[in-house]
Amino acid sequence: MFNGTISEDISHFNLLMYLDLSENNLTGHIPRSISSLRNLNFLFLYNNMITGFIPPEIGNCSSLVEIRLQHNFISGNLPSEICELHGLKVFHTFNNQIEGHLPQCIERMQSLEELALYNNRLTGSIPFGISNLTNLTFLSLAHNDLSGAIPSDLGKNNLPGLVKLDLTGNRLDGRIPSGICAGDRLVVLALGNNNFNSSFPKEITECKSLNRLILRDNFLQGSIPDDIEKNSSISYFDIRGNLLEGRIPIRFGFWRNLSMMDLSDNKFSGSMPKEFGNLQNLQVLRISSNRLTGEIPWELTHCQKLTELDLSMNNLSGRLPPGILSSFTMKIIRLQENKFNSVIPESFSSSQTLQELQLGKNMLEGPIPCGLTKIQHFSSVLNLSMNKLSGEIPKCLSNLDKLEILDISSNGFSGEIPSEVNNMVSLSFVNISFNLLSGKIPGSWEKILDSHPGSSLGNPELCLISTESTNCGKRDRKSHARAKILAGIIAPVLLLAFLLAAVYILLIRVQNSSLADQSLLHSLSRTEDLPEDLNFEDILHATERWSDKYVIGRGKHGTVYRTQSVRTRKNWAVKKVDLSETKISMEMRTLSLIRHRNVVRMEGYSIRNGYGYIVTDYMPGGTLHELVHREKPRMALNWETRFRIALGIAQGLSYLHHDCVPKIIHRDIKSNNILMDSELEPKIGDFGTAKMDSDIDESSTVSEIVGTLGYIAPENAYTTRLTEKCDVYSYGVILLELLSRKLPVDPSFEEGLDIASWVRKNSQSNYSDFLSCFDEEIQSWDSEEQRKALDLMDIAIKCTEFMADSRPSMREVVGSLVRCPENVDRLRKRLFSSSPMSANTESNHGIFPGSESYKKIGE
Repeated sequence: MFNGTISEDISHFNLLMYLDLSENNLTGHIPRSISSLRNLNFLFLYNNMITGFIPPEIGNCSSLVEIRLQHNFISGNLPSEICELHGLKVFHTFNNQIEGHLPQCIERMQSLEELALYNNRLTGSIPFGISNLTNLTFLSLAHNDLSGAIPSDLGKNNLPGLVKLDLTGNRLDGRIPSGICAGDRLVVLALGNNNFNSSFPKEITECKSLNRLILRDNFLQGSIPDDIEKNSSISYFDIRGNLLEGRIPIRFGFWRNLSMMDLSDNKFSGSMPKEFGNLQNLQVLRISSNRLTGEIPWELTHCQKLTELDLSMNNLSGRLPPGILSSFTMKIIRLQENKFNSVIPESFSSSQTLQELQLGKNMLEGPIPCGLTKIQHFSSVLNLSMNKLSGEIPKCLSNLDKLEILDISSNGFSGEIPSEVNNMVSLSFVNISFNLLSGKIPGSWEKILDSHPGSSLGNPELCLISTESTNCGKRDRKSHARAKILAGIIAPVLLLAFLLAAVYILLIRVQNSSLADQSLLHSLSRTEDLPEDLNFEDILHATERWSDKYVIGRGKHGTVYRTQSVRTRKNWAVKKVDLSETKISMEMRTLSLIRHRNVVRMEGYSIRNGYGYIVTDYMPGGTLHELVHREKPRMALNWETRFRIALGIAQGLSYLHHDCVPKIIHRDIKSNNILMDSELEPKIGDFGTAKMDSDIDESSTVSEIVGTLGYIAPENAYTTRLTEKCDVYSYGVILLELLSRKLPVDPSFEEGLDIASWVRKNSQSNYSDFLSCFDEEIQSWDSEEQRKALDLMDIAIKCTEFMADSRPSMREVVGSLVRCPENVDRLRKRLFSSSPMSANTESNHGIFPGSESYKKIGE
C-alpha cells in the first residue's frame, strides 16, 4: 500500500496506457501534468484520500476509455473539458465532494456507457442533452441535490437502451417519463426519496425487462389502476411512503417473479387480494400503516417462501390464519395494532424458523398456547401486549431459552409466575405490567424487572421486593436486606479489581497500537487541505499554540478550539486529534460525505506530526446542552425555538439514515454533540464513533458499548448488532431534555431512573403529574402551545420505546413533525386520564408498544 502524493513527474511516462493506483493511502491533488499522457486508456485512482479538483487538463488525455475516481475527497466542479473525451466509456466519480452543475456539453460524450456520480454535491437540473447519449446503459446521479424534472426523452434515444437508472435521494419532481424503458433493457429503476407528485406510472410496469422498481418516499398520489400490467417481470417492488390510496390491485397477485413487495405507509383500503396466494416466489410482504380491513386471506398460505410478513397498523380483523403462522420459512411476523379477535392457534409448533412475533394491541383471547413455545430458534421478540389474553403464564414458556424480549403487558394473566421461567437465560427485557399476577417473581426475572422501572406495575398482588411490597413476607425482606449488606461489602472489592484489570489491559493495548501505527503516522506526517482564507500558521497564532483558553469543547475523540483567519477575521472551529489514540480517517470520510444544513460539514483538514486537525464552521450558539441546561443566564425557549431545534435535529438524522449512501449511524447523539449557529439552527457534530452502512452487514457487531450514559439505547446492553434505531432512542432523550430541561440522568430522579423511565412513570398516574414533566416555562404557556408540547412529548416517548422495532424511523419522525397533529384532545384524554388506573382501561396504554398514538408517526 502506497502513501504520499502523485508526482507531477508522471508526465514523463508519456507512453503509459494503464495507470492503476487504486486502494492506497494517496493524498494531495491529481497533477495537472497528467495532460501529457495522451496514450492513457485507463485511469484508476479510486479508494484513496485524494483532494482538490479534477484538472481541466484531463481533457487532453484523448485516448481515455475509463476513469474511476470514486471514494476520494475530490471537490470542485466537473470541468467542461471532460466533454472532449469522445472515446470515454466509463466515468465513475461517486462518493466524492463534487459540486456545481452537470456540464451542458455532456451530450458530446457519445461513447459514454456508464456515468456514476452518486453521493456528491451536484446541484441544478439534469441536462436535457443527457437523453442524446445513445450508448448510455448505466446512469446513477443518486444522493445529490439535483432538482427539476427528469428530461422527458430520457431512455427514448438510448440504443440499445438504459439498463440501470438510479436518481434516488434528490429533489426531483414532476412526472416520471413514459419512455424511460423504450429499449426494453431497463433492469433497475430507482427514483426513491424525491418529490415526484404525479400519479402512479402504470406504463413503467409494462417494461418486460424491469426487475427492480423503487419509488419509495415520494408524493405519488391517486390509485393504482386495476388494469395494471398483469404479467410484469418485476421481482423487487417498493412504493413505501407515498400518498397512494384505493384498493390494492388484484393483478399484483399475478406478478410471479415478485420476491419483495413493500406497500407500507400509504392509504390503501379494502381487503387484501386473495390472488397474493399465487406469488410462489414472494419472500417479503410489507403493507403496514395503511387502512386495510377484513381478514388475512387463507390463500396467503400458498406463499411457501415467505420469510417476513408485516401487516401491522391496519384495521384487519377475524382469526389468525394457522397456515401462515406455521410456515416452515417464516422468520418475522408483525400483525400488531389490528383488530384480530381469535385465540392464538397451537399450530406454531411446526414453524421452526420464527424469530420475531408481534401480536400486540389486538383483541386476542385465551391462554398462551404451548405450541408457540416449541419453536426452537425463537430468538428475538415475542410481543403479546394489550390483548385480552388470560389464564396463568404456562410453564412451557420456559422452552423459549433463546428469546431476548418478552412483552405480555396489559392482558388478564393471573396466578403466580412459574419458577421454570428462570430457564429463559437469553432474556434481557420482560414486561408483565397491568395483569393480575400474584406471588413472588422468579430470581432471573426479578433482576430484569428491577432494571426496567414500570415493567411490573399494575399487578396489585405481585411481590415486588424492590418496592417493599406488602405482598412479600418479612422473612424474605430480611433475607433481601442481608443480601444487600453483603453486596455492599463485596461490590467495592470486585469493582476495584475490575478497574485495575481494565487499566492494565488498556495500557497494553495503547502500547501495541502505538507501535503498530508508527509507520503510518510517519507516512502521514504532513498533508492538508484547508479553506482558502485559513492556513496552519493562522491556527497556531489564533490559538496561541493550543492554549486552553480557546477550548470550546472536549470529548472522547479530541479537543475543539476556536481559531480565526488572519486575513478575513472569520472564526473557525478546529478539532485536534491524537492519531496514536484515535483513527481520524473514518471521521474525515464520514464528514466528507455529508451535505445537509443540520449536520456539521468538514471544511478542511490537516495531518501533521502525529496529530489530525478537522476544520469546521464555528458555531457561536454553543451546544444544545449549554442552551438547555445553563442556569445563569437561563435563556427562555418559546415553542417556535424548541420546535425548530427538534425538527432540525430530526431532519439531520433522517438525512444520515435514509439519504446518505452509504447510510451513516452516528452512535453518540447527545445534546453536547448538537451545535447551535447564531440563529439557533441545530447541527449534528462529532462523528468519531459513527459507522457507515458499507461497514455493516447483517452479522456485523461491535466489541464495545459506545455512546453516553442516559442516551444509550437499551438494546446496547444485550446485543452488539448495529442499527440506526439507537440514534432514534438518543433523539427521543434529547426531546425529553428539551421539554423538561432536566439531564438524562438527573439528580432529582429516584434511584435507578433515567429521563425516559421518569417520564413514563409520571405518565402512568394522572395528567397533572405528567404535566410536571415539562419545565416551568411550558407549564405557563397557553393551552394551545401546551397541546403542541404534549404532542412533541408523545413523539419523544415513541422514540424511547424499549424495543427498537417499536420506534419510528427518523424519516417517520420528520413526517410527524412537519404535519399538524390530529386528534390531540382525544390523545390527551386517552394517554393521561386523571381517573385511577386499571389494567383493563384503555387510557393506560398510550406509552406502551403499539399504542394508537404511534400511528400518527408517518401518517
